[in-house]
Parts: sequence; C-alpha cells; structure tokens
Amino acid sequence: MSAPIRRLLVTKSFHNRFFFFPVFVIVWVLVQLYRTCRVTVNGPLPDFLTSDRPVLLAWWQQDMLFNFFYLSRFAKQRKIATIISQSKDGDLAAYLIESFGMTVIRGSSSKGGKAALDLLTAYVRKEHAVGIIVCDGPRPPGRVAKPGVVILARSTGYPIVKTRSWGARQHIFTSSWCKLLLVYPFSRVTIWSDAPLSVPAGARGDELEGYRLEVEHGLNRMADWSEQPAG
Repeated sequence: MSAPIRRLLVTKSFHNRFFFFPVFVIVWVLVQLYRTCRVTVNGPLPDFLTSDRPVLLAWWQQDMLFNFFYLSRFAKQRKIATIISQSKDGDLAAYLIESFGMTVIRGSSSKGGKAALDLLTAYVRKEHAVGIIVCDGPRPPGRVAKPGVVILARSTGYPIVKTRSWGARQHIFTSSWCKLLLVYPFSRVTIWSDAPLSVPAGARGDELEGYRLEVEHGLNRMADWSEQPAG
C-alpha cells in the first residue's frame, strides 16, 4: 500500500480507542446476535463476494448497519474498502468498520471528497478490492444518489451492484435523516442485489448523470418494493 493511501486511511488515537471501545463491545455483541438472523440473498451479490471478481457496491445510508455486518463475513477472504466522512460521527463509524476487518478512507462530498475518491480508486484497483459507496451519505437528503459511485465505476472499470437489505422485524429510527434501520436478532432478513451496471470510461456530462440516475432509481425501486407487505 502506498504512503499517501496509508496517510489517509483512518488512524485510531489512544483517546479514541479509550472512548470507542465500549461502543465496539456493544456492536460486537450486536454482530453476534445478528448471526441468529436467517438471511436470504437474491441476485448476484454472493457470486462477487465469494470470488475475486471486482465489484462496487452501492446502497443507501438507511441500510448500512446490516449491510456492513453482512460484508464483514467476507473480510477475511476479500479486501473491502469504503469512504467514511471526516466528521466526529465518522470517527466512530470508521473505528468500528476497521475493527471488523475492512479498510476505511476518510472524506465526504463536502470535505476531502475528491482526494478520498481518488484514493479509493487507487486502492480498489491495486488490491482488487470490493469498493463500497453509501450513495446518499453522509448528509441529507436521503435516497438521492451523489455522483461518487458512478465516477468510481468510470475510473476503475468495475461494475456497480446496487444492494438493499430489509428485516421482517426491525426498528426504524424515524428521527434520523436517513431513517436508519436496526434489524432485530432472530429476524428474517432479505438482501436484494441487481444486475451489474457498468459505466463507460468516456462517460461525461449528461451521460454520466444518466448513470447516476440509474443507480438512484434502481436503489429506490428496491427500497419501495421491499417496504411493501408482499416484499
């Protein structure tokens, strides 16, 4: 790994470790309880995660708790990397994600975003890693895709697989801007993934915007369908 990438990967000071460790313990317990969930995965996602096929995963902030748990199961066999904002909340999220074996690069659409995206591009290409973009984070509005994931797909040549998770029993934090989901233990959980979407290297302007909208509309279709009783 190059020195610039090492410098921008999250660092954990003793101060942060001291205060974050109790949260880590709580999350570790939650992860163990999540293992009691019965998970059904639809679409091509498992094929990418159990092989060395390159892929970029895109999802909404609402789904991130269970999605990151599910991805952590593959962290020993695949390198997995994502971008986390440079906010104080991002410090904790980055600490937890790294603690479960994934790589974090700091930045967001409002601060350090281009540098972080460039580093993520370099990292996933060099390490043949799974790249994750939380498309509407770290700030509202929810369920509106920012362009980072399609720019990353254009730069790497990796396909985008849109992903959605939904528990039969879960709590929705309605006061949070993204309506964050907390799946209950012993719940049935369905993870949907759709056909890979490739973005041509020459895509610019309106063409690139079209791919961004395709990601946004695809994620919202899966979200809307999952929230129906039949889903």
